[in-house]
Amino acid sequence: MKGKHLKLKDSLLKTILPVALILLSFYSCKKKTVDPRIVLDRDYKKEILAGRDALRVYLIGSETGISVSVSVDGKTVWSEGYGFANKELKAPARPETKYRIGRTSQIFPAMLIAKLQEEGKVDVNEPFSKYVPNYPAKQWDFTPYNLGTHSAGFPETDFILVQNKQDYKSLKEFIQATEKDSLLFKPNQYFAVSDYDPCLLGILAETIGQKSYPKLVKEMLLDTLGLNETELDSPSPIIDYRSTPYHRNFIAQVVNAPEIDSRFVSPAYGYLSTADDLNKLGQLLMNKEFFSEESYKLFFTPNTLDGGFQSNLGFGWNIYTDRQGRKVYIQEGSTIGGSSFLAIFPDQKLVVSICTNLADNSESVPSGKIVQLFLDKINPVKQEEPAAQKEEKAEKPAEQ
Repeated sequence: MKGKHLKLKDSLLKTILPVALILLSFYSCKKKTVDPRIVLDRDYKKEILAGRDALRVYLIGSETGISVSVSVDGKTVWSEGYGFANKELKAPARPETKYRIGRTSQIFPAMLIAKLQEEGKVDVNEPFSKYVPNYPAKQWDFTPYNLGTHSAGFPETDFILVQNKQDYKSLKEFIQATEKDSLLFKPNQYFAVSDYDPCLLGILAETIGQKSYPKLVKEMLLDTLGLNETELDSPSPIIDYRSTPYHRNFIAQVVNAPEIDSRFVSPAYGYLSTADDLNKLGQLLMNKEFFSEESYKLFFTPNTLDGGFQSNLGFGWNIYTDRQGRKVYIQEGSTIGGSSFLAIFPDQKLVVSICTNLADNSESVPSGKIVQLFLDKINPVKQEEPAAQKEEKAEKPAEQ
């Protein structure tokens, strides 16, 4: 009898156990998981909720992806993704989603040259021709500093350049094809944002470093700084968490972006990154953890043109003062299939970074709104009373 009970028990286990495992598996698949990378600091609940509303409004009609990262005094207080990294697959945007960052890529050639100057291998105030003697002479000499502050005299360019209708294969090939172009104005007389400038800084780095520009960026900057989610936007390899790029057609419909290979202008447009990695870079620069004091002055001191006019451009950075007198360092960029924004408020210890997989200007992306939400929290500005109320108080007799 005991043997029959054991056989029956064994038979039941064999029947029930697989069913239980299937049910457990089904339950675990249905269970919603929380991305461990998401950061929602309770101390900034009000600001985060208002920021989420701004992101939702921005995504109306496009349903593309956007990721945001905010840090205060070196601590990340908000990191989250909204919308879709891939619309067709309904794959959500996350903190680890990688986007094309457009002209924010211009931070890297500036940092490379600054580091090479610290090593005594280049002087940004010497003629460019001293270091790249085979580059054809122009009607005027220009310096690496002119290139980094967009005051060398090269013409303005547009991100449509990355469509590469000339089929350039490399940075060197692009520079060789345009090396006979004349300067439009004498260096440091004016400034014009040109993609030739960072690309020539890339050629300068290659000439001095004796390696390709992407290798120099990886070895000297990305690996050293721990920017593990920033890399060259190469179309061939499988890149984890790379977002699908989108574009607006001539009637403003969101469509798949045309294929591009921006490696030939990699110092100007060619990198992918996450909002978290850009924020990490902003914190490193704000805390002055990697470069010399001379390099930080190079980055964050506005260039004064020969006529005495001070531009808003430092070496690789835009430098502004807001209406309340707060200093801010900004780099932002838009390209086919991606946009990015990075702002550093050094005195308030605030860094805000945003990335999207749609080409958009800074007025469309809610970057200013999100920045203002957190500034109002950590550095509120006292509102002045209207003049009429001041006069009313002055005329009102004192109570006895």
